Amino acid sequence: MSPLPTLPLLVDAFIADTAHMTVEEVGAHIRLLVFAWRSPGCCLPDDDARLARMLGLTAKRWAALKPSVMTLWQRNSEGNFTHDRLTHEHQFVTSKIEKKRAAGRLGGRPKSLESQDQDKASGSAIGKQNESERKPPTPTPTESPLSPSGEDPDGFAEFRSIYPKCNVAFPTTPARKRWLEARRRGAKPEEIIAGAKAYAAEQQRIGKVGTEFVRTADSWLHQQRWMDYGPTASAETPAPAPVADETWRERIQTWRARGGHWPWRPSLPPDDPRTLVPQHILNEFGLGVVRDMPVLMTGTR
Repeated sequence: MSPLPTLPLLVDAFIADTAHMTVEEVGAHIRLLVFAWRSPGCCLPDDDARLARMLGLTAKRWAALKPSVMTLWQRNSEGNFTHDRLTHEHQFVTSKIEKKRAAGRLGGRPKSLESQDQDKASGSAIGKQNESERKPPTPTPTESPLSPSGEDPDGFAEFRSIYPKCNVAFPTTPARKRWLEARRRGAKPEEIIAGAKAYAAEQQRIGKVGTEFVRTADSWLHQQRWMDYGPTASAETPAPAPVADETWRERIQTWRARGGHWPWRPSLPPDDPRTLVPQHILNEFGLGVVRDMPVLMTGTR
């Protein structure tokens, strides 16, 4: 039996992450989550043959599903695939189990007073605190690692008020936690709020407000999506940081798998003549030859 037989599932985040997938892709993703949960290090091997065997698929079928399924996974320094939210939950559950085991090793029934010094017996009346004495109240933490509580941090209330509605209730506790994480990484409240306003306007324009296609706020914050909706670079603003070729390739694969959805603003999609995708990357995917001429449409827009 697995040392961690129960896999927690954050329903809102899972729906938001897999809304673009087919039923077959969702099934493959769930099965990979289970295999990673049971494996040492909570990761998957970067081996297509092994992954196909885990899923019970042929190599050809796995090659067709992989571009969409593996967009939710990242390569770690050891070359294996990991899933941020799964790793976080795995560490949390493992920590709880270790704490319970440590408490169990320190507990147990007291030894007989006949064979031990009564003053040292763990269950003796002498060692007990007088029950009539009032114990000091245990302080309640204002913020725990998994579910922050207490007053809302600066700017969070405004973010919550302007964030577009989806098909589920606003996830206040996990969203507050993700907000604090973003602030610790150096993000400014006004930047996040500006991005949320732009995202809300976009979802309103395409008629997705109130549906399952709107990402939950905690998922949106965790993926730093406000950076996709920042102000367009101008002559007064510095040029955007260069994007690695491998990142462009992964984005184009994801763009095709999602039916032409391109969220990486302010850059334009590969089928736009003004795109920032390097010409040699476009050539690899058959998306154009000359930048100032119309490009070949190979993906569904």
